[in-house]
Amino acid sequence: MRDPWNAFMPYPDADVGHAAVGRLSGLRLAVKDLFDVAGYPTAAGNAAVLAASGIKTSTAPLVQTLLDAGACFVGKTNTDELAYSLIGGNIHFGMPINPRDPDLIPGGSSSGSAVAVAAGLADIGLGTDTSGSIRLPAAVNGLIGWRPTHGNLDNNTLRPLAPSFDVPGFMTRSLEPMAAVMSAVGMPAANDRPPSILIAENVFETIDDAVADEMIASLQSVAMPIRRTDAIASFSLADLALAFITILQREAWESNKALFERSPEAIAPDIAERLLSGSRVEDEEVREARRIAALFSQQIDRLLCENVIVALPTLAKSPPRRDAEPESFAVFRSACIKLLCLSGLSGCPQLAFPIVNCAGNVSLSLLGARRADRMLMNVARRLRAE
Repeated sequence: MRDPWNAFMPYPDADVGHAAVGRLSGLRLAVKDLFDVAGYPTAAGNAAVLAASGIKTSTAPLVQTLLDAGACFVGKTNTDELAYSLIGGNIHFGMPINPRDPDLIPGGSSSGSAVAVAAGLADIGLGTDTSGSIRLPAAVNGLIGWRPTHGNLDNNTLRPLAPSFDVPGFMTRSLEPMAAVMSAVGMPAANDRPPSILIAENVFETIDDAVADEMIASLQSVAMPIRRTDAIASFSLADLALAFITILQREAWESNKALFERSPEAIAPDIAERLLSGSRVEDEEVREARRIAALFSQQIDRLLCENVIVALPTLAKSPPRRDAEPESFAVFRSACIKLLCLSGLSGCPQLAFPIVNCAGNVSLSLLGARRADRMLMNVARRLRAE
């Protein structure tokens, strides 16, 4: 396959079979290089991990489920190193090129899967989402991005980053193949009760007023009940982001401690520094962060218990240029985490999709109750996202 976008890892082709018929027949599948696929190594975006990998002899259960549903494997895709970024860069294998705007970052860490789908090289991009690694690149590349309910999909053989938040997820160019994926992986059907949409003022205050107005106008254009509230929870977005980052950093260190201690020189300096930050997090800080996460999750459960869906901007800022200074990447990441952390802390599913007839990278997200993933799809259809 010709890949001018650097979406795929440069592995020799191996035969990966798939069912002749099924819900995903005719759809091409690109797999983030965190999942094992028989006949291929797994690098997780790191040269030392690649060197130690060897050729895998079995395929990750989730990938096999997709193959058994008829999806055709087309390659393993680039990822931010150790899946520990939201930008899309990688000093070992290069940064994929954003087909929508080559001057902008592709977003990460599921950068290659997003780019493969956006460039038309795949129909389904399988990735992972810990702190936004499906939703952010989906938004940047103008795609549908689904972060499923935490724990609902099989993540066996998936290399962990922060298990409290890690989930496999998907990207597609339109809603119909995403609906087929949801069926193929066994998401339960939505109930028939009509949902209402909740707009939290403190969330929309984080983004540009004109963009917020466009999003709210889009929500109001459909015949669905709209509710408003001052805040999504009793905690500030900054406090929630801090709790999320505290847990993320500690768990990322624990997941990668052995690699760091064995081959520190094999890890990019910015990733290594982030890992070291996790090693310095105090136990009391982690306990407090987990307390906040538990309370927030309880509050969200109460908020969403009556067929309520929360509408969110997917991104808090416009994506930076791919040649921007590291400080710009840090500012972008920090701003976006305040919104992206809500799904991670609560364990709830989130579906991101572009708003039609809006200028720029305008991506709207729907956050729903646990296991209400299919309801998010139904509401997105009503919002005429395509």
